[in-house]
Amino acid sequence: MIQVIGKVAACSVLYAEGTSARAVRNFTDGVGRQYIGKIGKTDNGIVVVTSHLYDGTKSLPLDIELYKHAKSLPEGKNDPDFLKKPEIALNLIDQTLKRKYRPGIVIIDSGYGNNTSFLKELENRKLKYLGGIAKNRKVNLKNQEESASMRIDKLAKVPLIKD
Repeated sequence: MIQVIGKVAACSVLYAEGTSARAVRNFTDGVGRQYIGKIGKTDNGIVVVTSHLYDGTKSLPLDIELYKHAKSLPEGKNDPDFLKKPEIALNLIDQTLKRKYRPGIVIIDSGYGNNTSFLKELENRKLKYLGGIAKNRKVNLKNQEESASMRIDKLAKVPLIKD
């Protein structure tokens, strides 16, 4: 059984996401064939990773960094400028922490929510997070008495107990 918490505390939120757009030509740095979320498929486009701070009322854009896919760099994945999107997102989160912003929660899109090493890095930074995950993802459930591991699609079928 899962216990539902009645209230969510108001807090500052750091939102990290990848934003993509279709591109017609390859003349701009970082443009190439890659997954474009807005159209739901791989096409010629550009991707940026962004961070925003949200206080429950206002959203403040913080940082933006261009994702340069390996094929757009002279040495491909071995190029010193090549970073995967989760690495860029962690860099942006670290920049936020260096500015002395300590968010109550980090909200991430499912591309990051399914990345175990990214989630562990958030936990190493003592950050709470909320993100989309694939339905076949296994999650760990813990309370004072016991712990268990279960696929999220199976967990979704467990009856809820209201407080």
